[in-house]
Amino acid sequence: MRAVAIAAAGSILAMGVPALAQGASGPRCPTGDPTVDEASFAFLARPAVGTGVRSGFTASGCSRTFESTVAWRLRDRAGRTLARGSTHGGGVDGAGRFSFRVRFTVRSAQIGRLEVEASDPSAGEGLPPVRNVVPLVLRP
Repeated sequence: MRAVAIAAAGSILAMGVPALAQGASGPRCPTGDPTVDEASFAFLARPAVGTGVRSGFTASGCSRTFESTVAWRLRDRAGRTLARGSTHGGGVDGAGRFSFRVRFTVRSAQIGRLEVEASDPSAGEGLPPVRNVVPLVLRP
């Protein structure tokens, strides 16, 4: 699997893989590239790196994962989990969009991180698990 970088504008770029385009209804999933069409991935498109967020913000992206499941976790500056959950995106039939709402509580503004990942049902026999980590400014 190729390395993924996140651009400041919020679209996700992968070497040789099309960026997540923004459509009227949110991020569109990459299609037509065999690297992406047959791979397991979970790309986070919104919020962008460094965005200031408050409780109740919506995160969105595109995925193709085992059983269409995308796990997510929000961590504070010390690494403590503030919120976690899972959502569904694309699966065996192809890539699909996902979104979820994140509710959290912090006493003061701080840099935290939102993690989005796809599970590895092979227990490490396949590719390393896909994981995106996006630093955000968490606001009370």
